[in-house]
Amino acid sequence: MSAPAVGAPRVAVTWADSAPSHEPWFHAELAGLTASAAAALEAAGARAVVLDAAAGALPAAEDFDGVVVMGGGDVDPALYGGDAAHPTIDGVDRAADAAEAHLVRGALAAARPVLGICRGLQLVNVVLGGSLHEDLPRTTVDGAPGMHLNQADPTGPMVLHDVAIEPGTRLAGVLGDRARVVSGHHQAAAVLGAGLRVSATASDGVIEAVEAADPDVWLVAVQWHPEDPQTVRAAPGQLEAIMGAFVAACRDAPRTRSRQPAATAPVVEEPRPSPRGVTPAR
Repeated sequence: MSAPAVGAPRVAVTWADSAPSHEPWFHAELAGLTASAAAALEAAGARAVVLDAAAGALPAAEDFDGVVVMGGGDVDPALYGGDAAHPTIDGVDRAADAAEAHLVRGALAAARPVLGICRGLQLVNVVLGGSLHEDLPRTTVDGAPGMHLNQADPTGPMVLHDVAIEPGTRLAGVLGDRARVVSGHHQAAAVLGAGLRVSATASDGVIEAVEAADPDVWLVAVQWHPEDPQTVRAAPGQLEAIMGAFVAACRDAPRTRSRQPAATAPVVEEPRPSPRGVTPAR
């Protein structure tokens, strides 16, 4: 792979590399997915800067032309008024939650494009005031295994299914009206965050992608893994299309840089009570 050209957009790619809550197999999988995403960004003409969100403070969003928040462990339910004692909650890292939330807020304030993948979608939704389903049903109404996770072996290959993409969305302009996707998640967006719209759903109604409702804001997040190796066979060109659109937006982002000599500490949000009288999105 050739080096990015001089002046290539700098893209922050975050994941919780040093999170102590991640089991070795999970860490290895996340490392591979992050490397795949970084390679795709560079193939699209960007300079990928991979950052460990679990290590604490991250550089300012203004120091980059775009931000990608990768997959990982569950977002702490305390941040969206969820059930922190739910038995399926796993892999929580509050340092990563705080650092990535701070970075996403900064990116949106500085008009930098944001792309979320899997946990990245969930983190973005929570940052904007939304909530999550702590655990999706493990079986369908007719008793079949749920479509979003490898029920037989969560450590094994992720599963494939289709999503319907909403006409007129930014995502539809990139992928068309349907996509074959690779999933490995037990959570999903419930109440949508402020300023977001649903851009794709699975056949069971689970939200599979969201984006900014404002067309002038480049924010797209997908619940699936376009960077998983299975996507190359199941949906050729999908990863390249998503990263190509994102990098093109990064080239148009403001090039003002932060004057901060070092990263500032992220603000850790206090837990908030569960929302009342709100019907979760389906």
